[in-house]
Amino acid sequence: MKYNNLCVIQARTGSTRLPNKVLLKAGKNSLLEYEIKRVKQSKFIDKIVVATTVEKKDDIIEKLCKKIKVDCFRGSEKDVLDRYYKCSLRYQKFKNIVRITGDCPLIDPAIIDEVINLFIKNKLDYASNVEKETFPDGMDVEVFKREVLIEAAKKAKLTSQREHVTLYIRKTKKYKKGNLLSEYDFSNFRLTVDEKEDYEVIKFLIKNSNIHDGYIKYISLLKKSPRIMMKNIKIKRNMGLEKSLKDEEAGNK
Repeated sequence: MKYNNLCVIQARTGSTRLPNKVLLKAGKNSLLEYEIKRVKQSKFIDKIVVATTVEKKDDIIEKLCKKIKVDCFRGSEKDVLDRYYKCSLRYQKFKNIVRITGDCPLIDPAIIDEVINLFIKNKLDYASNVEKETFPDGMDVEVFKREVLIEAAKKAKLTSQREHVTLYIRKTKKYKKGNLLSEYDFSNFRLTVDEKEDYEVIKFLIKNSNIHDGYIKYISLLKKSPRIMMKNIKIKRNMGLEKSLKDEEAGNK
């Protein structure tokens, strides 16, 4: 172990908008397998764990992890913060948690390392590239201290804070935070998988690139193929979080 960084990729089959999305195929690999291969290219991640749910339907994810020799942790389906917290208890020797979601199959290892570097260099409690979004959707990386995760798991009360792992950390002023910005604003590009149209775009990008390409290659491919780019460009970013907050607000009225 060199850097004390545990990467936890949250993944489940129960997505309402695109069920089984992490297991959909692009070429020979499922999207989750492809994502793990991308994450493994990071220079600063010491170990990867897939954190899925205890639900029967997610047995298939555990089976996939065994097949590709990646650790799998199983926890609460809806209380994702608790899932991360309990996963961190199993891997106590790691001081820092890198959070990546299973809907980011094209995650760029260079961006992962830039966020980790920002976190370590500035001795932060939390670092990401999502506080101000300038990278394409699907390049989201968050890094936080294990002790901060433990505190959040104990103090976060709202349903939205339990479902969206770092919401409590991001909104708590006492934590020292940093945000990585891209050179240009690429936030209107979608390289994530939430909808059927996203999947069509991802398949195209994987087919026309290689496993080591960075996100700029994907943007170049989309600019050269406007018909493909337009398939998902109008889908709103962070719809899951927005829905959680609206539901919470309605429940408090």
